[in-house]
Amino acid sequence: MIRINLNEISYIESLSDYLKIHTSSNPVVIRETISNIEKELPDSKFIRTHRSFIVSLAALESYTNEYLEVKGKAIPISRSYKSSVLEKLEKWSVQ
Repeated sequence: MIRINLNEISYIESLSDYLKIHTSSNPVVIRETISNIEKELPDSKFIRTHRSFIVSLAALESYTNEYLEVKGKAIPISRSYKSSVLEKLEKWSVQ
């Protein structure tokens, strides 16, 4: 068991039945599905952008209609999540 502080998470990447949790220090790989972990994360701090990615809003550097940038990496926004992602980002950027 590894304890990971939510504030340290930059983004989560799905690798089939495993997840790679990118933190401020180093990545951690766990056996879990992205759907299960999404249910555990607070909606106010994390956003699902793609079937393979969840991004921490605190780590977000910039975004366009196509992708989010976190730690210099472009995280794609898929068509199925696009409207909900952009709507949430507009509300988030106003705050």
